[in-house]
Amino acid sequence: MQRDLTGPSQAQSIRDLLQSLFLLEIVKPSKRVWLGSAWISDIPIINNRAKQCASFEPDWPEDYVSLVKVLEAIVKRGVELIIITRNDRPNQSFIEKIKIVASKYPNLKLILKDEFHEKGLLGEDYELMGSMNFTRNGIEINDEHIKYTCDTEVAAQRQVEMMQKYGQDL
Repeated sequence: MQRDLTGPSQAQSIRDLLQSLFLLEIVKPSKRVWLGSAWISDIPIINNRAKQCASFEPDWPEDYVSLVKVLEAIVKRGVELIIITRNDRPNQSFIEKIKIVASKYPNLKLILKDEFHEKGLLGEDYELMGSMNFTRNGIEINDEHIKYTCDTEVAAQRQVEMMQKYGQDL
């Protein structure tokens, strides 16, 4: 299955898809997840205002849950999480927070590449890719184009490509 997300309801569709993919990684973790974003921030990513996600993570606040907290929940489950981003000033707050998580979980890897520009989220059986950075502007404001594919063969091939391209940096 492949779906392009564009149009007026894009922001809500993207938020819903991201929330679903991250919760899926908590419930049925991939062995390895790649998150790439040239610009990234600790954005609110899961709506837990009604405590509907309490069964996943009882300590999450009754509010929106930030990207760093969600990524920590994923690595707690043994997922090898590889985050690739630029070592640029707009990313520094996220980088500092994720380094704290990485100090507790050796399965979380952070790769900083000055010229990095790819964007996406890649799990065992899905890929989300396109022009969207993991920032408020990328998800809610900018007119972005993303493509979601849930095909284990496509995802497996992309996993191999990512290891060939960035594996030496791990």
